[in-house]
Amino acid sequence: MNCNKRLKLKTLPAALAVFLVLSLASCGESSVFLAGSSETKYRTERVIYLPMEKVRTLNPMLSKDEDTYFISKLIYNGLFELDDCLMPQKMLVDSYAFSEDRLSLTLTLKQGVMWHDGTEMTAQDVKFSIDTYVSLSYGNDTLYSEYVSNIRYVNLKKSDPYELTIVFRSPDNVGVENLVFPILPSHQFKRAADLRKNAGEFAPIGTGPYKLSSYNDLSRLILVANEDYFGEVPSNQLEFIVFPQKKDALNLIDIENITILVNDEIDRDTLTSNMNVNTVNFVSNQAEFVAFNMRSEIMRIKEVRQAIACAVDSKEVLASAYLKSGVLSDTMYYPHYFGNSNGEDPYEFDLDRARSLIKEAGLLDLDGDGFAEDKDGNAVTVRVLVNSDNQPRVAAAQIIKNALDKLPFDSYIIYCSWDEYAAAIEAGDYDVYIGGYSFNERYDLREILHSRYGNKTGYSNVELDELLDEMQSGVSNEEKAEIFKKANSILKDELPYYCILYKTYGAISSSAFVGEAKPVFNNYYSDCGRWECKYEIPAAVAE
Repeated sequence: MNCNKRLKLKTLPAALAVFLVLSLASCGESSVFLAGSSETKYRTERVIYLPMEKVRTLNPMLSKDEDTYFISKLIYNGLFELDDCLMPQKMLVDSYAFSEDRLSLTLTLKQGVMWHDGTEMTAQDVKFSIDTYVSLSYGNDTLYSEYVSNIRYVNLKKSDPYELTIVFRSPDNVGVENLVFPILPSHQFKRAADLRKNAGEFAPIGTGPYKLSSYNDLSRLILVANEDYFGEVPSNQLEFIVFPQKKDALNLIDIENITILVNDEIDRDTLTSNMNVNTVNFVSNQAEFVAFNMRSEIMRIKEVRQAIACAVDSKEVLASAYLKSGVLSDTMYYPHYFGNSNGEDPYEFDLDRARSLIKEAGLLDLDGDGFAEDKDGNAVTVRVLVNSDNQPRVAAAQIIKNALDKLPFDSYIIYCSWDEYAAAIEAGDYDVYIGGYSFNERYDLREILHSRYGNKTGYSNVELDELLDEMQSGVSNEEKAEIFKKANSILKDELPYYCILYKTYGAISSSAFVGEAKPVFNNYYSDCGRWECKYEIPAAVAE
């Protein structure tokens, strides 16, 4: 579950602000040109200034810091990468094939891919990387523990330095979307144990579009273009400025000393309302939903769940509780997952339809007291559980209860602390709860949907179990898209969860920023290689 805390901006220390203004003003490649009818002069600079916080290490195998994760995507490549629909695409791989039993995967790597130090990448580097991730996963010492949890070992082909075979423990979790972790050079380490030595001084060497130029963990990290990159070579330079907290950098966007940053606060539009900035909102991996307790006799009735979903005014919740910082979603999966069009909500707010569904469920007001009754004549109660420290969810719960009050349900909200909230979910002491989930980029939803993975709602559907397993069985993107449609159709009908919305984040850029920001939740700096800045030159200076 995800608990959100409202953050308040603090004033940036004056000394740090002065330091940044002075130091940034002298950096970067630039050119001067004329534009506009008044011939205002501008200079173009191909240095992009980005905020980061101090990280414990730049080693992507060991680090669990957010900044290392995103910066590593600029320095390293994986065997595969996920596109904007989360479909895996080949990166360091030229071709691949699964065995018939899906217990092994043979990969042929691209040739001529060079490490930043001029050494060619081979299958030995991939084997070293996977072996190390697997070793680290036993102690959960790597961010990618779940990605490699099903790998048994890796075999190299002696006659071909670009071919290897990955052998799996079972065929239930072999999708190539697991193989997106950074590949590191084996020649950088005498043995895997060296990874843990001097982690704070680790100097990354990858195959990615950018390479490390310099790094001071108290001030800045500079990345320059990798001229030998096998893809499109960047035309700019990235400078990450170290802040005690990245949110402090928002104060420097308006004066163009920071080029672009990502902000996940739902009130970001208010924070930037008086700033000369631009914002590109993008879908996060954080879903907010209503979950139904399938261990409750009443909630096991599909029409009851559908009726409650029809009583959720998602548009009002999005506008009032989440300040429009989100998008409505027709699925618990990522809204654009495997080409999903994210169509109309099948349970759009409609209290008349909700009343009809309650009747279809066989719940009637037998004694005329205004409440629906179960087969034993008991009034139907809907207990709405919410964690009181999450204000958007509290507001959402109240909006939902207001609608339920117009239906023949006896409803009330249970407000509790996070620990009490988690305990109540575990014990099944609720009818519905307002919750959230931060999904991993691989979107294996078996943990919350599969009957054999201990999902907390008690939902069970054998057909869906089989489809969820099949989605992770190494099928092609086209096959997986078709399987997803079938699984999603079941989820829309049976409705173990009703997705209210997916939160959005904002990529906030200064007025000097030139380029197209295409952030995605698992790659904030996607396609950043052509970003640049255009600064107006004051008239006195231009003369």
